[in-house]
Amino acid sequence: METESDSKECELPLKKSGPKPGIIYLSSIPPYMKPNKVRNIMSQYGEVGKIYLQPEDAEIRKRRKVGGGSGKKKFTEGWVEFKKKRIAKAVVQSLNGNIIGGKKGSYYHDDIWAMKYLPRFKWSNLTEKLAYDSAVRKKKLQQEMTQVKKETNFFLEQVDKNKQISAIKRKREEKQSTSHKDTPVTAGEDKTDSMNSSKAPKQRKLAQSSLRTKPIPSDILSSVFTQ
Repeated sequence: METESDSKECELPLKKSGPKPGIIYLSSIPPYMKPNKVRNIMSQYGEVGKIYLQPEDAEIRKRRKVGGGSGKKKFTEGWVEFKKKRIAKAVVQSLNGNIIGGKKGSYYHDDIWAMKYLPRFKWSNLTEKLAYDSAVRKKKLQQEMTQVKKETNFFLEQVDKNKQISAIKRKREEKQSTSHKDTPVTAGEDKTDSMNSSKAPKQRKLAQSSLRTKPIPSDILSSVFTQ
């Protein structure tokens, strides 16, 4: 038979669940603001847990530096975890769309916060998202490298083909020029050509002289008129 004391021993104390954390999303980060600066600002409103800021693409940073811009690291977006969900909501309602403020003339004074509270969002969701994004970037990079390799191989093949075609043309031209030089000229042909060339001016002179009218002798003319 179960006694009253036994039933009390079986009752376990209920654990009080602590405050649930809340995560806010920063859709843009002021230029060159670092995670420590974000933590210092957000800690003014409540206890902050984890913070993650997404660095900008390395190629974009490199192009900016080559173009004469700053080589400092920039961040494109971020996530901030508050230990209490209600604090996270209050921070978004208070800061979203407003300037960062602080001391007048400070570097970030006129930058504007752009943030959103993420309901039912856990930090594990973020790690999964980052892992997925990393895998997508890796796959995209592999595809780009494969495409570049294909284009390079195609270009090299075309260069080799052009070299082969040029070599064939060059050999053909050399062969033709050699065959013209090696064709023999016979002695009879050479003599006939020289004779024909020497006779040509003489024949022209004879033809010209035959066309001229010869003068009639004077004794023949006198005999005609005397009759």
